[in-house]
Amino acid sequence: MKIAINCAFFQPKGGGIKEYIHNLVENLDKIDEENEYVIYVLKDYFEYAKNGLNTRFRIKSLPFKGKGLFNTIIRSSFEQFYWSKEEKKEKWDIFHSPFFHGPTLKSAKLILTVHDLRFFRYPETYPFLRYQFLRRAVKKSINKADKIISISQFTKNEIIEAYHIPEDRIRVIHEAINPNHFSKSNLSPYDEMKIKDLKDVPFLLSVGHLEPRKNYERLIDAFGIVKRNLSFNPKLVIIGKKGHDFTNTIHKIQQDKDIIYLNFVSQELLNWLYENTSLFVFPSIYEGFGFPPLEAGMHGSISAVSAVSSMPEVCGDAVLYFDPFKIDSIGDVLIKALSDESIKSSLSGKMKKQLLGFSWKKNAEETLDTYKSIL
Repeated sequence: MKIAINCAFFQPKGGGIKEYIHNLVENLDKIDEENEYVIYVLKDYFEYAKNGLNTRFRIKSLPFKGKGLFNTIIRSSFEQFYWSKEEKKEKWDIFHSPFFHGPTLKSAKLILTVHDLRFFRYPETYPFLRYQFLRRAVKKSINKADKIISISQFTKNEIIEAYHIPEDRIRVIHEAINPNHFSKSNLSPYDEMKIKDLKDVPFLLSVGHLEPRKNYERLIDAFGIVKRNLSFNPKLVIIGKKGHDFTNTIHKIQQDKDIIYLNFVSQELLNWLYENTSLFVFPSIYEGFGFPPLEAGMHGSISAVSAVSSMPEVCGDAVLYFDPFKIDSIGDVLIKALSDESIKSSLSGKMKKQLLGFSWKKNAEETLDTYKSIL
């Protein structure tokens, strides 16, 4: 087989899709010596991809740039013409789009990976033109795809509900945590981190973009309850880039001197925080998969998370759950987690077992099996 993978999102700020591409490509490279792969990257990130993707696969440069709204519009307008010409030239058997839309193909089979349907559930979180593009492009792509890979059963259910797709056209293949990124070997000493007011201080940690679906405002209110009911005074560290409609969240953060907001942190600092937090908290109300509690678990830290969307599927019985829409529920669970020492040893052991169920090698094996199954 000849397989094309659109890696346009392999770029420095590609987010979760970048990590998916990185781990999928590198693990396919390790397990598949039979098939031919062509990896497509944006031309202004060609060298970045060559250095960042540890692969023997052939890498080609797309005739599009990734930076700026203008380049995004150009790519959206002309990429179908390019893919049609490229399919005729390369004669792929399969075209894999690691995100939820792809081109119309003449002969090759189309596989999509759908990470979530946030644009469908929360259209207000997207710029108007981007939402209008996705609304049409995703529906068209999902209807014509030969196979859809969903990263969770939750997202599969979302796809079926939104687009009435037959269940057998969707395969759930879970994502995983890269142990090379989240491990004790990546830790740096506190003195190198230079984190103000955190040395020898108990702190809660939460990670994710600042936007309404991440539910930070209720977490901040619950944190106030926690401080009033504990014999010690913890800090709350929030890490996340400013996303959609973040103003109210920033305002609430600024009202509490015990909350530390960090816009962007290095991998080394993130590992230090995961390793040293007293409790990781994930109050998000919508996640296609939800990596952070597993990342915290790689460092032996326990988590309290929302009992909604994909979180029960991903975290199993290895975390504490709260109702993310009720401030009292969040506060009660956080107090319990911080007050009962027996909880940490119990949940840490369960998380070790939970993490065994997620592997990028397994993800690549199941993805390769999906490629084979549609030809």
